[in-house]
Amino acid sequence: MSAEKTKDDRKKVSLNKETCKTLNAFSRLNAVKLRLVIDSMVDIVLSDEYLSSRVIALASEKENMEKE
Repeated sequence: MSAEKTKDDRKKVSLNKETCKTLNAFSRLNAVKLRLVIDSMVDIVLSDEYLSSRVIALASEKENMEKE
């Protein structure tokens, strides 16, 4: 796959600074690129209904906390 094709398949995503630092540290610790870690996490969450519901519940809680 060409480098140009690979770059066309990517999109920038906004993250909290602390979340970004945590994910970067995790990916470096395991010697894997950050985008591959995030891609894999998404695949796992989408394939596991229980995990998916936990992620949505936590995201809703965090959203409510931000509104207060």
